[in-house]
Amino acid sequence: MHRLRCVAGSLAGQVVEVTSAMVLGRRAADLVVDDPQVSRRHARLDPAGDALQVEDLGSLNGTWVNGARITGPVRLAAGDQVRVGDTTFEVEAPPAEAPAATEAEAPAAPVATATEVARASVPAPAAAFDPPPQRPRRPPGVASRRLTPTVLSFGAVVVTAIALVLYFAMR
Repeated sequence: MHRLRCVAGSLAGQVVEVTSAMVLGRRAADLVVDDPQVSRRHARLDPAGDALQVEDLGSLNGTWVNGARITGPVRLAAGDQVRVGDTTFEVEAPPAEAPAATEAEAPAAPVATATEVARASVPAPAAAFDPPPQRPRRPPGVASRRLTPTVLSFGAVVVTAIALVLYFAMR
């Protein structure tokens, strides 16, 4: 059985047992994380034999393992930290009586370990878990409100140009 301990964020102090595949997200998820920087369906955790595997589900702010943003499935070991939004989970060591992995439990696709991801990634930022710079979020519908003034302004320019052409053509 695999366990995650939340060390920072809205779930700080809670322990989550991962017995089967689960989705982390803000809504419609197996583990709901109340954090505005977490996508509705942010990341997926899968037990993979004696370890856990995490995969980002195309979230806007990404999923981070040990300070490096992941781009594919990553195998986690005890002590690895997974960050989604402002929430950080730490992988706890499985109990000693956990059975060894069998052929059927091994993942089908090649999976990078968290250490390989950290080595292959771009140099870490100044602080290990600083999120990337955030773009300011716009309220929904802003683009549609800007379209009307743009079309009206363009129409005014066209009408003025036609009026000037007619004015000078009649002189």
